[in-house]
This record gives sequence, C-alpha cells and structure tokens, in this order.
Amino acid sequence: MSTRFVSTLVAFSTTLFLAAGCAAGPDDGFEDVHGEEVGEGEVLATVETDTIDTEATSVSCKCPAGMELQGGLCFPICIRGYVGQGPLCVKPCAASYTDLGAVCARDGRIIAADTKSCPWYNKCGIASDCNKCPAGWINDGCTCRVDAHVYKKQMYSRGLGVAPSCTTK
Repeated sequence: MSTRFVSTLVAFSTTLFLAAGCAAGPDDGFEDVHGEEVGEGEVLATVETDTIDTEATSVSCKCPAGMELQGGLCFPICIRGYVGQGPLCVKPCAASYTDLGAVCARDGRIIAADTKSCPWYNKCGIASDCNKCPAGWINDGCTCRVDAHVYKKQMYSRGLGVAPSCTTK
C-alpha cells in the first residue's frame, strides 16, 4: 500500500473515532435526542454530521488558532480560493461547470446563431461574417456551440490533521 493511501485511511479512521466519541458523550451511550422510536422500546439517536459540539452530549471541541474543525479533526485553514475537505484544500469548480467530486464538467451546448444580418441566399452565413455567436462560443454557421469539457480540480494536502481540544460543558 502507498504511504499516501495509508495516511488518508488513518486520518479517516481517526475522524470517525473522534466524531463518534464526541457524539456519544462521556457516558459512552447515545441519548434520545429527538425521541424517534424505532421499534418496541428502542429509540434511534440522531447526531449532526457537520459539528461535534452537540446539545446531546455537553462536549465542546475547539481547534488552535489558524485551524478549522472538520470531521472531528483540526486542519490548517486553506488559502484564499480553496475550500477545506478533510485533509485536502480544493479549488471549487468554475461557475459554468458541475462539481463531480475530483473533476469539474461542462456539458456541450448548441444554440442557433444570430443570422438576422445574413442575405436570403446565404442564411447561415457560410464563408461570411454575417452570423454572430456569443463570446466564447464556436461559430458553425447556422449554429453556435460550446464543447463539453472536463478538468481535474486543483487541490493540495493540508496534512492529516490533529485532535481537537474537547471539554465538557
């Protein structure tokens, strides 16, 4: 196994352990947060996933200055233009692209060209500049297109993270 994979696996396992530990509280049992009954005499506990500081446990976890809490661990804050996702800082997709995890994708599109200024005998403006397309679009005569495009997100590692300082309220 590669060192990077093992490091990521350790960080993920630690995150789950800390999140479950802080969520379970000092008595190691789940409390009835919302009172959702599952079966005869059983109650399903509900735990928030984006925070460790919950009302159900009276446990508060904080990170040192310059770090943020994500998934039960403290990570350095990402540089401007990047968003923290666990041990990675990831640059979000451009506005016209769809976020597909590690990549950003834009669907291809075809629209009608503006051919109002083309003569009746050359309605598509073939070998002419009478037809118009929006900026950034490819002029194909009667149509304008934007090709499909996929690119890998820019990202960098911010380390495995450190355990937060947790106290009971």
